[in-house]
Amino acid sequence: EPVDTTLNDASSNETFAPNQPNQATGLSLEETIQLALASNPDLASASAQIAAADAVLCKARAEFYPKLGITEQYGVTNNPVMSFMYQLNQTRLNFAQDFNDPQTVDNFHTQLRFQHSIYTGERRQHALHAAAAGSNAASLSLVALQNQMTYQVAEAYYRLLQARDLAKVRQQAVQQVQQHLDIVTTRFENDTAVKSDVLTVEVRLAEEQESLISARNQLELAWAVLENVVGAPLSGQELPEAIPTAPWSQQVEELEYALSVASGQRAEIGAMTSQQQAASEQVLMAQAGKRLGIDFVADYDVYTGDFQTGNDSFFAGVIFHLNLFDGGRTRIDMAQAAAKVTELRAQQRRLMLDIELDVRRSYLQLKDAEERLKVASQAIEQASESLREIEVRYRGQSANITQMVDAQVALSNARVRQATAQAEVEVARAALQRSSGRLTDLL
Repeated sequence: EPVDTTLNDASSNETFAPNQPNQATGLSLEETIQLALASNPDLASASAQIAAADAVLCKARAEFYPKLGITEQYGVTNNPVMSFMYQLNQTRLNFAQDFNDPQTVDNFHTQLRFQHSIYTGERRQHALHAAAAGSNAASLSLVALQNQMTYQVAEAYYRLLQARDLAKVRQQAVQQVQQHLDIVTTRFENDTAVKSDVLTVEVRLAEEQESLISARNQLELAWAVLENVVGAPLSGQELPEAIPTAPWSQQVEELEYALSVASGQRAEIGAMTSQQQAASEQVLMAQAGKRLGIDFVADYDVYTGDFQTGNDSFFAGVIFHLNLFDGGRTRIDMAQAAAKVTELRAQQRRLMLDIELDVRRSYLQLKDAEERLKVASQAIEQASESLREIEVRYRGQSANITQMVDAQVALSNARVRQATAQAEVEVARAALQRSSGRLTDLL
């Protein structure tokens, strides 16, 4: 059964997008990226991680402040010792009573306590520095994620345009083969062509119809991929007629310059450096466990049995504490923290190597895509001219049907290569800017 070869609007550039309104310009790449920045759940998760890291930083700062708290306790007893202490604190001690058989005594104890760590062996300072480095690492990780996400949106956007253009190419091929079939059928009816010519073109038409069905499905999938990356539905959006250039398309530099930019711009490098700083501070924090600590404590207490009579008192003191033996816990903490620093340094070396390879690969892919686009554009002109010539010759019965089908196949393949290459160039440009760490800066 013949396949419907018409798109929803043959002159429209958004042929397969559902529920599309009539828009003059269509969905731009910049609009898509801004929508992703606001809707992508991965960015929301990274923002929450920054909030968590900032909370850790605030907690580390709070360690420099004193603590002030109040407690209220109530007790009732006829225990000789406890009864004696309750009455003594309330200044109600009666020496005429039988201390071995006291009466039941109520006691309300209100205590206001002030605590402050005067010296912690610089543990607090190192904890603060580690938290600040961790917060900075979380912020830079978000920047790195934005750079990567922008590339993913750009890639999905241009893959969608690529799929749209491929669907158009396949539709044009079906229409062209259908025209050839009409010509061959007319000649067959006039006894100027054989049945095998008709069958050959019909087979070719079936192949092109199959390719059109596949292209339509790929276009639907491309819409779904873009919506997934953006994190929001795009129903009702139209696409621009031609493949637009990205804001960074004019920012292509030589390889060595791109490498130098990447070493200073990639947020992953800064995030890894901050993680190393945090780990180094963790080592110093562990070392602080060997040092003397000094705390100041002050209490104000009120004791009463009926809230009418009672007594108040205060206490103030300084506490010195030093870890003499802990079974090697402090030493183990230091070794663990030092191992983490070594691990992160090795990871940073690997990161630098990966970034350099990423830049080189992206640069070469861009050059390859640009060259293929030039060749594909030239091939279309040649294939179009060849097909026109063979069609004229076929009508004049100086070319056979096989030559015409071969020419049509060549033109169709050239159009596919051009549609593919146009999108590949823009994707490669985005990849180069992503590898340099500047993708979001160029928007």
